[in-house]
Amino acid sequence: MTKLYISADLEGVCGVVSPHHCSAEPDRAAYEWAVSQLEMEVGAVVEAALDHGVSEILVNDSHCTMTNLYLEQVDPRVSLLTGKPKRCAMSAGLDQTFDAAIYVGYHAKAGAHKGVLSHTFHGKLFDVSVNGVSYGEGGINALYASLVFGVPLVLASGDRAFVEEIHQLLPGLETVETKEGITQTSAKCHPLEKVLEDYAAKTRKVLENRANWSEHVLALPGPYELQMTFINPLAADAANTIPGLERKDGRTLVFNTDNFQTLYQMLQSSYSILAFTSYLE
Repeated sequence: MTKLYISADLEGVCGVVSPHHCSAEPDRAAYEWAVSQLEMEVGAVVEAALDHGVSEILVNDSHCTMTNLYLEQVDPRVSLLTGKPKRCAMSAGLDQTFDAAIYVGYHAKAGAHKGVLSHTFHGKLFDVSVNGVSYGEGGINALYASLVFGVPLVLASGDRAFVEEIHQLLPGLETVETKEGITQTSAKCHPLEKVLEDYAAKTRKVLENRANWSEHVLALPGPYELQMTFINPLAADAANTIPGLERKDGRTLVFNTDNFQTLYQMLQSSYSILAFTSYLE
């Protein structure tokens, strides 16, 4: 009996290169096309997983409003976690009962060279580091899965910059490269049929190598120092209203804890509060 967790983002999906692809406004047609691509990529993983003995799958819609995937477009044997706010956001619903995690459609961290639509959780964040090491969303989420629940990341997909980034953390990780970034909003996209074939083949491969999954459980002993650097001081001012955060400089806040669950939730709270501060727009 194998239980699988899938976190589905959008920016790393094949063909997605524009902000218009990532939000229903102002270009609903472009957005709906991008979501249809995401459905195919998630579907390729789900189909291969179910065909190879996975007993239960939870798909967590992890992009923006987190209401991108429609239930009727997801395999009826799969549970869909949709909507926001939800505790732990991109990692919502994950717990120790899952055997492995897969990330679909992920992107590189803010500032990544040739990273398509690259950012780190929120457009007003410049950098996120833990114990002095800078991480993107994939890295932070993989650490959370491992350190809090002992769940390994076994497969991840996205643009080339993301693949290179996640391999720095997990060198042996199976990945699906969907496109090669040219600039932040342009890319050489791989043929969709080839990308979908790669999803199926890589999913089968990781499921046939379940015995090696424990090798992907990350270790990072505490205590932990979370450092968040914002693009502008006003965003740091807003996040600094949260108790427990210490100001390091005009744009940087620091949080110290012995518990990675607490660190992860502090990070989520710090950028979530910016969504409610209209004066930052």
